[in-house]
Amino acid sequence: MHEGKKRRLERVFGADGKILVVAMDHAAYMPDAVIGLENPGSIIAKTMPAGADALLTTLGTLRKAGREIGTSAVIMSVESYPQNLEEVIIQALRYDVDMIKVMVYPFAETDPNNVWNFQKLATLADKWNLPIMAEVFPGGYPAKKEDLTINRLSAALRIAAEAGADVIKTFFIEEEGHPKGYRAVVENAQIPVVVLGGEKSDDSRPLLEKVKRGMDSGAVGVAIGRNIWGHPRPEAITAAVAAVVHRDATIDAAVKMLQ
Repeated sequence: MHEGKKRRLERVFGADGKILVVAMDHAAYMPDAVIGLENPGSIIAKTMPAGADALLTTLGTLRKAGREIGTSAVIMSVESYPQNLEEVIIQALRYDVDMIKVMVYPFAETDPNNVWNFQKLATLADKWNLPIMAEVFPGGYPAKKEDLTINRLSAALRIAAEAGADVIKTFFIEEEGHPKGYRAVVENAQIPVVVLGGEKSDDSRPLLEKVKRGMDSGAVGVAIGRNIWGHPRPEAITAAVAAVVHRDATIDAAVKMLQ
């Protein structure tokens, strides 16, 4: 691995090789107004000092919240089909981005060129020593229940890895009776796997439990959006999740941090 890419990856991940990402790219693709992200700079100012390792956001927020972002590690969300691939890479480098993130849809019948296009972008990113994260939704967006099995997700992640991803962000799933469970997904990917946060929940304990199970299954971290910036105390839930990710805190101990 080139030293330039290695340094960027080291900026994104904690010293222990684990990672908590605050995902804030939702306003770029949600069909409705995103409640809780009206002031992204405020969320950044609360969560990054509380224990987050990196910020996943968009070009717009990078332009508007530079002061709050400061020296924080940044993952920039980019379109799956940019008109000019090289311009995307150059733009990311201009804003000192540490990694870019792209949606990838293995097995999507309505988007058969998605993986091929991702491979082109990943090849170009590697040329510039810029790490690339694949957010994998097997079968397309939104992912269907039949595509969220250990076997299907394992295959989808391996496809993204073979296409050039450096890191994968995807679902945490459990399958009753599977001998290895989610660890089979992580091992088959052969690159770091980051668990996405999923739907908004008013109860933080199930979220923390999912984080714990994901980490125990070999994931290197989590990328959480709505359950952090939609929380009444974003800094507190960030610290609680960070404790589970980086210090292997018990669920009870993490929940106490929210009281």
